[in-house]
Amino acid sequence: MFDETVIIEEKERKLAEFLETNTTEDVLMEVQEYIPSLHPQSKVIRKLKEMKLPQPVINTLIYFVLATNKQTVAMNKLMTLADLCRKNNINSAQSAITFFKQYYYAFHMQISRPY
Repeated sequence: MFDETVIIEEKERKLAEFLETNTTEDVLMEVQEYIPSLHPQSKVIRKLKEMKLPQPVINTLIYFVLATNKQTVAMNKLMTLADLCRKNNINSAQSAITFFKQYYYAFHMQISRPY
């Protein structure tokens, strides 16, 4: 029987490698069927690049926001997370994946807590 953790870690490693080695334009081509309005010259991408985020972090950010928002881009969430990445000096796809997993877990723990 396969250990699920090993499988997840391998998939995460492959995703990080893809996000590190491809341009944002390549990543956008991958997700084009989900968000045709998001293209390399879009205002969103321009703003992310102006924030001086490393390209792998921008790529990971795009994937994360799509994955957690029913395949749509939530601009406020995207820009908030981009700002958090900048403030926390996130500079690689793997560190962004780790950061987003922690953020997602903390967010879901907070909203599932009874008052």
